[in-house]
Amino acid sequence: MSNFKGWLYLPVEIKVRELDAKLLLAYYAAREGYRVIIGEHRMVELASRTYPKGIFFSKGYPEGFRKRIITEAKSNGHILVELDEEGLILNNTTQYIDDRMRLDMLHLVTQEYCWGKFQKETISNAAPSFASNCHIVGHPRFDLLTPKFKALFKKEVEQIKNKYQEFILINTRFSLYNSVSEKKNQNTDGLTLYIKRLYYYFLDLVKAMCERFPDTNFIVRPHPGESANAYREAFSKYHNVHVIHEGNIVKWLMAAKVIVQNGCTSSIEAFLIGRPIISYIPIISEKYDVEFPNELGIKARNTKEVNSLLENIMNKPWTEHNYEQQRKESEKYLHKYYKAPNQEFSYVEIIRLLDTIKLPPFSGNVSSLQKTFYLKENKKVKHFFPSLTISEIMHFFTVLNGVEKFNCLFIIKKLGKNLYEISKK
Repeated sequence: MSNFKGWLYLPVEIKVRELDAKLLLAYYAAREGYRVIIGEHRMVELASRTYPKGIFFSKGYPEGFRKRIITEAKSNGHILVELDEEGLILNNTTQYIDDRMRLDMLHLVTQEYCWGKFQKETISNAAPSFASNCHIVGHPRFDLLTPKFKALFKKEVEQIKNKYQEFILINTRFSLYNSVSEKKNQNTDGLTLYIKRLYYYFLDLVKAMCERFPDTNFIVRPHPGESANAYREAFSKYHNVHVIHEGNIVKWLMAAKVIVQNGCTSSIEAFLIGRPIISYIPIISEKYDVEFPNELGIKARNTKEVNSLLENIMNKPWTEHNYEQQRKESEKYLHKYYKAPNQEFSYVEIIRLLDTIKLPPFSGNVSSLQKTFYLKENKKVKHFFPSLTISEIMHFFTVLNGVEKFNCLFIIKKLGKNLYEISKK
């Protein structure tokens, strides 16, 4: 343990969205000498209560949840750093501060990692004394979109293409109405009604696209908090619609011919890997529209416009389309919210910042720490984080070794269901 730097706790709430980015960070952190505890969020919390003091990596939470996580981690002697998963698209900055960046909790966070300039300015303007604790790092999730890490998804992308051929990917975000509980939200507040209208517009759009392009596959990827069964029922008569929510979205974006969306982060990811995006905007609301992701796509107001765009894109190579000026404008727009393209990889920036944190030395016996952590199964948690195995982690690390052309060996110990300790051999 001569190269030992400290303990790093990486909790993951939604596996398909967060895990690969956290594994990327875990790989490089472990290589640098950190002992990483990674896994399903509740299990990492449980381990952090008895394992040594270290750095607890908060993923950002709504008000009450955030207060519990942060205060408990601090009471257990950990240093708090935070990268808010919801910090990129800030439609209402006042609400964001009130809900996810409560000022009474900020003083407990040692380093706040920001996706870009806009998030940093939003936090700094609300809490000027905290500005020096904010650091623009981007997100490891977007590191995965770069050519360097393409090999991580190459095999799966080929499998998807072989199975579904040329397909259109439709990403949805209507969990406020079409919740995972499979009960429709009957609230009549403005936002719920807005989301409800968008939901039904998208159902009609998918049906119209299927009828217009009967020989093309359409993949509907619901938000993790949505009921997939509601979509399966709605499209049961259409043989060319497949409702799928599995694995990291990156491989689906790479395999897709076109992405259709409204207000989804996936629009940004698709833009970064050069995929054509159609932003379907059948209704307009100054209060509830999520402007940023929609600006990165070609806007369509109705099903006729969407089908026309699809026909053009599918019949010509994407590079032949005269969208260069729009792309330049979109890039300018993107860099307001996301870190500058000439910055280091996000994982590099984060580890550099972690290294500046002074941690208490660990003088105990590592073998004496070994114990099995257990929590009662929770249906909702199982939906968001069904499983994680040693072989999954090892496969991911093996591909990264190939990317780096460096055979780093790791020790991966299972500490409980969906909970692991990772260190360099």
